Amino acid sequence: MTIRNLSSRIIAYGGLCIIGLILLLRLTTDSSSPSNFDTHGRDYFLHREVDNAARGQWGNAENRQIIKRPDDEHVHMADSILQNELKRQKYPARVNMGDCPRLFGKVTVLVVVVESSYKTHYRVAQNSLHCYLKSVNYTFVLVDLDHDARVKKHCPHDQLFFKKHCAASVYLQDTDWMLVLDADAGVVNPNHCIEEWIDDRVDLIFYERFFNWEIASGNYLVKNTEFARNFLRKWADWQYIQPSNWNGADNGVLQIHILQTVMPGAKAEIKACDAIWHRGSDYDTYMAYVSCIKVMLGATRLWPGKIRVYRRAHGWVRDGYLTSDSWSEHDFMMHGWKAQEIGAGGWQSPYTQMLNASECGNGYSGWYWRKEKRVSTEDIRVMLANFEKGAGRNYPKVARVHPYLTEPDIGECYPTCDDHT
Repeated sequence: MTIRNLSSRIIAYGGLCIIGLILLLRLTTDSSSPSNFDTHGRDYFLHREVDNAARGQWGNAENRQIIKRPDDEHVHMADSILQNELKRQKYPARVNMGDCPRLFGKVTVLVVVVESSYKTHYRVAQNSLHCYLKSVNYTFVLVDLDHDARVKKHCPHDQLFFKKHCAASVYLQDTDWMLVLDADAGVVNPNHCIEEWIDDRVDLIFYERFFNWEIASGNYLVKNTEFARNFLRKWADWQYIQPSNWNGADNGVLQIHILQTVMPGAKAEIKACDAIWHRGSDYDTYMAYVSCIKVMLGATRLWPGKIRVYRRAHGWVRDGYLTSDSWSEHDFMMHGWKAQEIGAGGWQSPYTQMLNASECGNGYSGWYWRKEKRVSTEDIRVMLANFEKGAGRNYPKVARVHPYLTEPDIGECYPTCDDHT
């Protein structure tokens, strides 16, 4: 081998080493796609898609954040600037029956009743509510739909549930925020402030019923705004245009009223759910309509400036029978207490005796709990998890529909289906 050939080989070998070193450095510093699509591979695709979006419309990538989950996974979150625009003013949790500062202004609790049923039901629930109100600075309003002058003047509705929402729109003008309650909603744990569930990014706050995912109509939070008052009045006026079949009354109306309010451009989707609603003949077929609304709303639960829907068991109130009236520190109110007395019909309630508001207002005085009914949050979670499984198994078969597979999507509106989007 000549010296010249040897030199050429050394130069070539050196060049290959340099190229290899460059590639190695690039692999260790560049965010190239991993060879195996495992947890890190999923992270790569999440990073890539959000990075592309960020470069296109969200500004510099330096503003983005990586949020670490407890299971050591990483999920690339959206631009921090975008998140700040939707940031909620978090209300501090109540501690040991302390004060509830007015961070959101005046709060009113409204209970709407009819005289005949109020005299024979709800005493346990209402006594617990009055005991709670002695410890806070909220305004309480009890409206009798049969005799209230303001309601008679502004609400010509003759169906109780729709008239209730009209009454709420009337009394909403007197406050900043209002908690509207069914008469059978009682307080199980007074160590909470109503404001803990107020979200100042929206004007109306609802929650899902646990056993069927339906957005509940009986208890809700509402802010005194023109949007909210109009929403309540339109909801009430659905009395005159509701379908005549098995329709779920004001609860059925609420589902499509929310869909129309937060997604006004979804004409085909609204029409599909409305068609299923009008075909309802009993509870099971009505639930097909509820399923349709759930599909159309998707995973979104917050529409800024409009509405928020708390997921099941995360609102201020839940049905007491889900846990046999057992409760934990995270619970506040329970729904479904229709009895006049503790022990009526075999119902124990969480209390050993009737509450008396005259004994309340000084810490926990006046609250006579059954010790066995207070349990840990983990105990409640297990109870709810078991009920959740049963609710899924028992969901009506006829209600397990996917509207995009059974109702027209573009067949009736093509080629103008997207004109309202």
